[in-house]
Amino acid sequence: MLFDGEADLRAALMQEVTDAPDGLRPLDILLCAFRKAGRILEVNRPFAEPRLAIIAVTPALRERDLAKAASLTVALAEALRQRGVPARLAGLAAQAGWATFHQAAQAWIDDPSQSLDAHLLQAFDDLRALSATVPAAQAQPES
Repeated sequence: MLFDGEADLRAALMQEVTDAPDGLRPLDILLCAFRKAGRILEVNRPFAEPRLAIIAVTPALRERDLAKAASLTVALAEALRQRGVPARLAGLAAQAGWATFHQAAQAWIDDPSQSLDAHLLQAFDDLRALSATVPAAQAQPES
């Protein structure tokens, strides 16, 4: 019951990865997919909050949640590969993208004053900032 919507989310994500515009980088393809599929979560918000609370305190459910997340990550990587993304990059993008999506979803639960879409945009901006070039003065730790 707690994982009932996973098949719908998977189908929506796979379709959105397939339908994303050509010329996008892998993470941008995933952002498009998460933004569109995120509407499923927004509609089910009254269910999402207590669901996450129950999973957080139940080890067996946390394990199942992690298994479902791993399965979705594999499916996302495959969808990216089908778009021509090399396997190594598709796997990395899928894992980073899913972690970013999860971060945004939790932020949305914690702060409902912003939409899930706004949290997704912020989380993916944060992910890009993590890989931005660090100014030379900050790159070298002082000894």
